[in-house]
Amino acid sequence: MSIPGMLGMAGALIAAYAYYPQIAHLLGEHCSAGISGRAYALWFVSSILVTINAVAIASLVFILLGIVQIGATGVIYIFSRRYKGMICPYHQAHPYED
Repeated sequence: MSIPGMLGMAGALIAAYAYYPQIAHLLGEHCSAGISGRAYALWFVSSILVTINAVAIASLVFILLGIVQIGATGVIYIFSRRYKGMICPYHQAHPYED
């Protein structure tokens, strides 16, 4: 794999890791504070469309990134709807902090 390809793969893996805190908090605390279900639904649809393009042009980096985004945004959307209105003790005490 070329250096640009390796850098792209590293970027896709960093994107996957970046979703971890949001998903862990959502699933662990059942807390949907600050999550826009509508935004994640749109992000999910856009990720599917971009991934279709990535498959069509056979771009492995963008296929991987698309799979990560489809999975992460899908999980966040589904559980943000499931836990809608539920807020953990931390966000109740600090409503304007992440």
